Amino acid sequence: MKFITDYPVRSDLGGEWVKPANMIEIIQHLENVGVHGLGITDHPAPSQKWLQGGGHEAFDPFAMLSFCSAVTKKIELFSHLIVLPYRNPLLTVSGMASVDVLSGGRASFIFGVGYLRSEYAALGVDFENRNVIFEDAIDVIRKAGGNQPVTHTGPNYEALDQLVLPGFVTLPHPPLWLGGNSNLTMRRLAEWGQGWSVMMGSPTLSKTARTKNIETTADLAEALANLRPLVEANGRSMKEISVQASTPALRPESKASNEEKIQAIGELSDIGVNWVLADLWSDSISESKDRYQDLSENILSKF
Repeated sequence: MKFITDYPVRSDLGGEWVKPANMIEIIQHLENVGVHGLGITDHPAPSQKWLQGGGHEAFDPFAMLSFCSAVTKKIELFSHLIVLPYRNPLLTVSGMASVDVLSGGRASFIFGVGYLRSEYAALGVDFENRNVIFEDAIDVIRKAGGNQPVTHTGPNYEALDQLVLPGFVTLPHPPLWLGGNSNLTMRRLAEWGQGWSVMMGSPTLSKTARTKNIETTADLAEALANLRPLVEANGRSMKEISVQASTPALRPESKASNEEKIQAIGELSDIGVNWVLADLWSDSISESKDRYQDLSENILSKF
């Protein structure tokens, strides 16, 4: 089992979380205590209403992943996740390749369609057409694998012998993951996905994110059981797909004992999860560092 966390971008807390020196301290602490992965989110232009209702800020994912790669040596880096329709796919390939080169091949890219209608509108992207745009964009990205010139004619994008350089050092391309729980996500996972970032939470959260609800480990076990025949029908094995999920035991408000946390993580492992999200952040940098130190000493060491 590997452990991942997302960097919390909190400019509302006096700016301490977005000062480069503090960011380096936090990121290097995560690496030093043995956290295996660091996720970077993507919301370039969310609405004020969404932010005030509990939404979160985000750095540009490619800039932030490059920053993280420069101050670390071994922690794995993830876009968690990039809303693929927001950008021209060749710009996405360029960002991916830059991060891949600069990190020495430590990056994986989780993609999703997103759910914020107002953000789509602000960026000039057709929300209702988002799944068609996603399919078109991922086709371009996969054609760029192996650093080949891209020729593409699709409903949204065209390219004629276009080449992105510097190219990928991870060949044919860095791992391509999918986020979300929809039936379309399951189909894409079965066909080509290399990892699944499960959105686990309450029915309210799932409704907001416009995705199928997966709340418990039992729900996830059922979803994985349903995914297996789809994967095998495409001539693939579930072993080809990494799975990242979460548990209430590893959230800031959790009162679970270390034994209960270990049990919850073990139950995820038993159903095929190999990455678990450890969301332990508080408003305090020092307290957050202590929490991840405790995670390292009492939980990570058991796996």
